[in-house]
Amino acid sequence: MINISLFFLVILPVLSGFLLFAFKSDKAKMSLTQSVFLLSLAASLWLFSKPQFLWGERIFGEYILTLGLDRLSRLILIAANLFGFLVCLFSQDYIGKKKGYFSLLLWLLAFSNLEILATDFVMFIFAWGAVIVLLYSFLGYGSDSSAKKAMTIVGFSYLLFILGAGIYIFLTGVTEMPVVTPIPIDRPLCWLAFFLMVSGALAKAGCGPFHTWIPAASESAPVPVMAILPASLDKLLGIYIFFRICTDFFTMNYPIIVVLLMVGSLTIIFAVMMALIQHDLRKLLSYHAISQAGYMVLGIATVTSIGTIGAIYHMFNNAIYKSGLFLVTGSTDKQKDTFEVDKLGGLARYMPLTFAAALIFSLSISGIPPFNGFASKWMIYQGALEGLGRSQNFIVRLAFIFAVISAMFGSALTLASFVKFIHAGFLGQDNSSGDAQKPRESSWKMVLPLLVLALLCVGLGVFSDQFVKNILWPSFELRLECPGSWASGLVSLLLLSALAAGVFLWGLLGQKKVRQDVLFTGGETAYAKPSFPATEFYKTIEDVPAAKLAYRFIKIEKLDMYNIINSVSGGISRFLYGLVTLRWIFRRRS
Repeated sequence: MINISLFFLVILPVLSGFLLFAFKSDKAKMSLTQSVFLLSLAASLWLFSKPQFLWGERIFGEYILTLGLDRLSRLILIAANLFGFLVCLFSQDYIGKKKGYFSLLLWLLAFSNLEILATDFVMFIFAWGAVIVLLYSFLGYGSDSSAKKAMTIVGFSYLLFILGAGIYIFLTGVTEMPVVTPIPIDRPLCWLAFFLMVSGALAKAGCGPFHTWIPAASESAPVPVMAILPASLDKLLGIYIFFRICTDFFTMNYPIIVVLLMVGSLTIIFAVMMALIQHDLRKLLSYHAISQAGYMVLGIATVTSIGTIGAIYHMFNNAIYKSGLFLVTGSTDKQKDTFEVDKLGGLARYMPLTFAAALIFSLSISGIPPFNGFASKWMIYQGALEGLGRSQNFIVRLAFIFAVISAMFGSALTLASFVKFIHAGFLGQDNSSGDAQKPRESSWKMVLPLLVLALLCVGLGVFSDQFVKNILWPSFELRLECPGSWASGLVSLLLLSALAAGVFLWGLLGQKKVRQDVLFTGGETAYAKPSFPATEFYKTIEDVPAAKLAYRFIKIEKLDMYNIINSVSGGISRFLYGLVTLRWIFRRRS
């Protein structure tokens, strides 16, 4: 008999997705969809209160389908359902009448829940494949080319994971995930299985080098799709399975640690450098979604308790503020009908709530205290420094030094990018034409998800100590030591006091108006209105010799995984065609 929780988490969303096609009223469709998301969220919260959850049913032969949750996957289940509910609410006023959209959203919820619940490779691989098909369907609302690119890269990495899982099952003799102790990477088959499975997990998380489909998809896919897939669900599930591969399935050695540290560090640097020069807000956010995945890989690669927990903490934090940032971009597009940086500006006066949420998200992703992004990044920094102190191998120490520098430099460049983001959208000059309709605050269905996510950014930053020690840390069988921990509550109080004192002094001065004057250039008065477009921010960075070389390397399309896969598969197909042709010729001659 099916468990009642499984009915609300998996069966009901699947059935409701089909039922929506029988409804003619859009209002009825949205009401049913929202109700199913609420029930699924309630079921995930109910399961979190239970000490354990395990369900099994014999399907055929000796195979028993088992679903279950450990302490960490229960948190991920709640997060996935919460983001799904908020994106669904936002979509009601943003998407409009896209045929089949809400059915796809319900099916995505069901199979994402099934991925989290899966306790064996068979069910996990099945659910993952279903999510890939749904991703392709979502991207089909935009561009066929971007959908094809995503399907090629994600599908290829999915195949790699299946091959790796098959080798792992051959080595261990079980399909469970896992019931045996982690196996050492000391044989060629172990190395092969590890790298095949990690490649699939990194592609799902949107980490380099399997990341290039995300910026391409962002230009055409609906914004809520980018908020729920690359920004939240894929990060949660991809990093979760990557964490399990590195801790539960295998025992990492020094060469693996060095490789993963380099992958994480280079992903941070290259992605954030690309974000600096973007003129489309969607692509700017897409590259930052890739960059943040580098921090998570780096934290897990430190093989320290604080670094690993910091990486998982950052996984949750990133899903919160990155989903919020994509939804903010959708709100600005709804008012301005554009994502181009130079066509935005001055929205803070018209959309104060959206601006406040956008500012919180921007400070969070930039690692500014007291917000949640700082708390998790601080733990990752400590993990990297602890790994550096423990390491005796010279190459490993160099890798840790490079990781620490990359992580901190990446945060600085992230802040620079979001100075551009806030200026372009909210604090710059209003570039609307004189007869254009003035922007206004979005509907409550679009604003409420932003405010909830913004409150989570503040809450998980101000109360980070309590969250880590009471909720996150108990999910791991690790000893947590925080030699450089910070009193988040005290720091938040001091920052708030300083801000209040500044506002008080500003009020005492009485000078609340900004002085305006004419532009004076070269001894003559200029009567044209001065302009400070955000597209000019960091434009000269591409001319810096070292950066110029890096940009040239990044922009080489032949290094795009999509082109590599196409070239390799094309070469293999031509080779096989040649073999078949030669065999046919020799048979005719004989």
